[in-house]
Amino acid sequence: MNITFLNPSFLWGLPVVSIPVLIHLLSRRRPVTSQFSSVKFIQLASTTVVRRFKLKQLILLILRSLILLLLTLLFARPVVRRMPLFAQAEGVSRSSVILIDNSYSMGYMREGESLFALAKKVARRILKMTKRGDRAALFLISDEVKPLVSYLTDDKQILWERLEKGTLSFRPTNLLPGISQAYKILQESGSPNREIILITDLGINGWQGIDGKSIKEFDPEVKFIIIDLNRELLSNVAVAKVDCRRLTMGETSQISAKIRNYSKEKISRLFVSVYLEPQSKFQIDRETGEKVGQGFVDLKGGREASKDFFYNFPREGTYLGKVEIQEDSLPSDDRFYFKAEALEKIKVLLIDGHPGISSFSSETFYLALSLSPTTSEVSTIQSPLVVKVVTPDGFPQEKLDDFSVIFLANVGKVTSSLRERLTNFVREGGGVVFSLGDNVNAQEYNLNFDNLLPAKLVEVKGKSKGEREFKAIDFQDFTHPILQVFAQGKEGDLTRTRFYQYFATQVKPSAKVVLGLADGLPLLIEGELPYPGAGKVLLFTSTLDRDWNNLPSKPVFLPLIQQMVRYLTLSTLREEPWGTFLVGEEIRYGLGPGELPPSVEIIGPQGKKFSVIPVQKRDFSGIEFGPVEIPGIYQLSYIADGKWNNKYLPLNLNIESNESDLTKMGTREIRKLFLATPIKIINDLTNLEKEILQLLYGKEISKNLTFLLVGFLFLEVFLANPRGKR
Repeated sequence: MNITFLNPSFLWGLPVVSIPVLIHLLSRRRPVTSQFSSVKFIQLASTTVVRRFKLKQLILLILRSLILLLLTLLFARPVVRRMPLFAQAEGVSRSSVILIDNSYSMGYMREGESLFALAKKVARRILKMTKRGDRAALFLISDEVKPLVSYLTDDKQILWERLEKGTLSFRPTNLLPGISQAYKILQESGSPNREIILITDLGINGWQGIDGKSIKEFDPEVKFIIIDLNRELLSNVAVAKVDCRRLTMGETSQISAKIRNYSKEKISRLFVSVYLEPQSKFQIDRETGEKVGQGFVDLKGGREASKDFFYNFPREGTYLGKVEIQEDSLPSDDRFYFKAEALEKIKVLLIDGHPGISSFSSETFYLALSLSPTTSEVSTIQSPLVVKVVTPDGFPQEKLDDFSVIFLANVGKVTSSLRERLTNFVREGGGVVFSLGDNVNAQEYNLNFDNLLPAKLVEVKGKSKGEREFKAIDFQDFTHPILQVFAQGKEGDLTRTRFYQYFATQVKPSAKVVLGLADGLPLLIEGELPYPGAGKVLLFTSTLDRDWNNLPSKPVFLPLIQQMVRYLTLSTLREEPWGTFLVGEEIRYGLGPGELPPSVEIIGPQGKKFSVIPVQKRDFSGIEFGPVEIPGIYQLSYIADGKWNNKYLPLNLNIESNESDLTKMGTREIRKLFLATPIKIINDLTNLEKEILQLLYGKEISKNLTFLLVGFLFLEVFLANPRGKR
């Protein structure tokens, strides 16, 4: 705290305070001593009176000096500043950049009003405080910076109009770009009075990576005012993810919803519903589908739980759906849109890296037989799988949207087309199995499939079958869905198989070993791409024929392979690249081979239409648009083969950004981020204007000094003219 003066020139009058002291000293007279007889009694009686008189004179002297001091200060108009670093230069205009958090957490409803609506009201009050000559800029910030007024202006009308147009986004928060932009704009201002005013809910998610050092334009002279709208501990629950088993017709499909509790308190019997509608009946202007399941889920504080629904699809086709929980104070994350397929058959593509002279000698002979036993003339088993075998040269002609799982069996020829198509296939929800062999070059695989492979290939280990040296399986993760059928030994014993050759690998930290050989050598490794809705990848470090092992000749081979396929079909949001896209992302939609339509019409969840012209690139043929800003289901319409085609795209909030976590960033932590900056956090909106004005300009205490002066005057009169005087 410090004190400044609005009229400091009057402080030259401070020497008048010494006038009472000078008068007192000059008026003192040396007493004349006169001798009287027998005055001892009088001398004793006067001692007390003299002491009282001197004390009164001293008090009067102090009072009169204080009265003159207060008069001088009143003319000088003192101002008290609680935070001296916020002091504004007198008579100079202000330059302010107002940042309004419009991330989706600001849609939290309190007393019938969202935090974002409250933030706009606060911004209006701040703009109303500006004086003539003051300039301001206005931005909305989430994980992008959206300028409403991108430059400093003193035109209040423009600021007011642009503020009214500001809307809430469905994006997460990243405050760093917005704060950096504010510092950059204030660099252009010549005013010494510069401040950033951030209006936010102080969600902890938005402060990642922020400090004074990470902001290139950082200026410690700029004041930083944060207006906290999150006055209390806010609770929230969100639908984080939906998985739908991709099974054949006649089997029960499982729709599994992940519900996440971001509050610390336990939540009991939260109501959850699932809606489905055939894609052919979907209408963009109404809610998604018919309710096909409902139930309750209990959530521990800060934990996630699954709610499973089971449904028999009445017919083959693509279905659009959503999972919804009972609405809470943050409604935007209470639903999750998804796409599911009901297939008559699950289609598997086998890429044979060593076709051989006959089918019996091909790399995929045993693999194809185990996946589709009906290919055998003596088999009567009706397989739910449809298998197609192609060579690496025939792979580019295949439409991958038709398949759920792809096997690469000892494929040695790796092209950029193979790499890109497999990566997109997995990202879009498909499953891929890599099996190795003598055609595989470890260095080439590591280079081309680094993002896909769950482990780095090192070198081939072991010897050929003629050497009679082998390793057996000694690690099995029976908790994994692939191996659960082997846990009781009813489907056979995997440890009885012999492996003569295999690749040594370095397993990535994010991968999981499902099967392992002796000496800790991984045999079956699982990995996945770090994208929502992405499929899974399995790496089998030996062959899936009898060249390097005897697994195909064992009874366990068929259930193992079929369990692998069944497991890889769990992530099925893949018919098109729909399950992978989130609000704020660019969208690429492939239109497949053939002639491209002249344009594609896109209709958003709110009925807004726009058109996109398809593009033809070396590795992509389709449309690109975005970023998309609203969650929901989008319709894409175009003419192909002389008829209209409608495709649908579910988009969701980026729940993994943790924007749904409404935990506040602590005041102490924020101050640590900006150690060199004068920073003030205001959470009392009742006296907002008064708080800001006192922060910037201080509080004038002339009124207080006036009351004190009047009190001193009355006291001086009373002491100087006592009523009891005779």
